[in-house]
Amino acid sequence: MNRFSVFGILFFVFAENVFSQEVLTLNKAIEIALKNNHSILLSQNENEIAENDVTVGNAGMMPQVTFNASGNWANNNTQQKFATGTEVNKKGATTTGIATGVALNWTLFDGMKMFATYDKLKTFNAMSELSLKMEIENTLAEIINTYYSLTKQKQLLTAIDNSLKLYEERVKIAETKWNIGSASKLDYLQAKVDMNAQKSNQLREKNVFSDLKIAMNKMLARAIDTDFDVDETIAITYHPAYEELKTSVATQNNSLRYLQKNISGNEFALKEMRAQRYPRLTLNANYNYAHTENQASIVLLNQMLGLNAGLSLSWNIYNGSNASRQIKNAQVAVNTSQLLFDEQKFTVETSVLKAFNAFINAQELLKLEEENYAMAKENAEVALESFRLGAINSLQVKEAQNSLDDASVRLVNVRYETKVAETELMRLNGGLVK
Repeated sequence: MNRFSVFGILFFVFAENVFSQEVLTLNKAIEIALKNNHSILLSQNENEIAENDVTVGNAGMMPQVTFNASGNWANNNTQQKFATGTEVNKKGATTTGIATGVALNWTLFDGMKMFATYDKLKTFNAMSELSLKMEIENTLAEIINTYYSLTKQKQLLTAIDNSLKLYEERVKIAETKWNIGSASKLDYLQAKVDMNAQKSNQLREKNVFSDLKIAMNKMLARAIDTDFDVDETIAITYHPAYEELKTSVATQNNSLRYLQKNISGNEFALKEMRAQRYPRLTLNANYNYAHTENQASIVLLNQMLGLNAGLSLSWNIYNGSNASRQIKNAQVAVNTSQLLFDEQKFTVETSVLKAFNAFINAQELLKLEEENYAMAKENAEVALESFRLGAINSLQVKEAQNSLDDASVRLVNVRYETKVAETELMRLNGGLVK
């Protein structure tokens, strides 16, 4: 399972119908996306790097130990005269030397910079996790909306299929009346024209359905020609109260949580800059071995083996006021991050209010359109029967059918709009990904 296994996913609850064609459920689509979606995988890699960076060694708390070794050989003609009167005059004198050693360098105190750095690395990792969470959250919202766009199209196609049955019945009635001479051919031709117009509309909606399938397959990072069907149910399961939303969004919205971490990260960076004003204490230790042989020297052999250690103290008294400049810039960065948080908080609160109003209005519209559809359907059926009995003319039955078509489209659209508003509220409230 991918790295998203650390999170819990709150999915929408909906019924699963069984079709002859394989049905792609929303849960299955999300499962595939978490494994395959390129944007999620890239964000997971970035998060893994940030997690790997959180170490005390990367913060500068651990010592540095190095091993060094060297060797040399020389062949020289040597002529030397010493104050004692000794002379050395030798051709082809060789010199060999070997040196090895282990060196330790450990910063014991740096104005607490290393601790601020470690806290900053942990903060960056937390920001990376939130960034991954937001990427998954946005991808899930896109998948959910696309999935229910497919559902909407399927409902539209079902409505068109049901409507075509009425159109076909109207054509039969008009043809029968024309054949027996109780009506003109005009009624029959108009009925055929209206039916063909609806069939044309059906073809266009099928094309939209196919395009949405391609878009879904692209998001799931699988073969774009993979065929599938979707569930036709759009269930509304989230019913938040606005006052509760205002409270929970402040602590659960992931973009706000990310910017809060950004403030903390800049505060730790400020501590790093302030550490420049303190002294730096370093422990140095070496364990060395050196061996030198020289045929043309008074000292024919020189060999050393031993340990040496010491402390070094440095204090930056003045560096052209660069430390003060960097501290001031870090303070500005903290202030900037706070302003970014305040701005985003205002934006999120605005988005929540708009999404909540859209959700409430969509629910009210849904009730109204469900009622309108039921009446339009009954009206169309009554009109068709009246047309059969000759109580109304072709124009009146056409008007009833148009009303049914319009009511069907409005009902399907408002169902989808309600689901989109619900999804957006859950995203803003951090409810898509836990």
